[in-house]
Amino acid sequence: MTTETHTKSASKGERTAARIRETALEQFSRLGFERVTLGGIAQAAGVSQPTLHYHYQDKAQLWRSAMLDLLEMIQREERLMVASRDVPAVLRLKMAMRLFLALSWTHPALGRIVALEGMAGGERLDWLDRHVCGPRNHRLVAVAREAIAAGDLRPFPPEQLVITLQAGAAGVINLAPLLRQSFGVDPDTPQGRRDHETLVLDGLLLGLLTEQGRKKLGEKQ
Repeated sequence: MTTETHTKSASKGERTAARIRETALEQFSRLGFERVTLGGIAQAAGVSQPTLHYHYQDKAQLWRSAMLDLLEMIQREERLMVASRDVPAVLRLKMAMRLFLALSWTHPALGRIVALEGMAGGERLDWLDRHVCGPRNHRLVAVAREAIAAGDLRPFPPEQLVITLQAGAAGVINLAPLLRQSFGVDPDTPQGRRDHETLVLDGLLLGLLTEQGRKKLGEKQ
């Protein structure tokens, strides 16, 4: 096999593996780990089961690989946060929530999987916490503590505050089908996304700020 042929083959294999992971991520996020089958993933991805097993030994390995794709998306957000580390903590918190909203709309599987595994607990949640969500959550809690210490954020428990903000942001995204079914409202439109961002940032987050914090955000707009 020539180098060129090997490169093309490797590239095709990488594309196949990526398609499998993308399909798996969607199924894991909608059905939960236990209800997903490798046969179902293979069929939806348009590959044979032997091809799937060539790339991934079992369902657990495929699940972890799919979750690591989410980690890459979170790390892009983190790089933007690091670049803004010199601005006030309350502004960084607002920036983090805006980035989280954008990430959640682009990759809704993130919020669904965190909700499913967060309710279930166990080994998969432990793995997610150590490798995907935990580091980001701890950084946001540190930012919230800094904003509280500065007098910009009301002194609620910072851990609960961060999870409440993220749950509020992801809730409408996760339950978009319910909004369409019950109310005929589609939040996943350009206007719907803008309305949801305003609700989360100017309604939920602003309600957690002190008067000083609101003024500080107003000065930085």
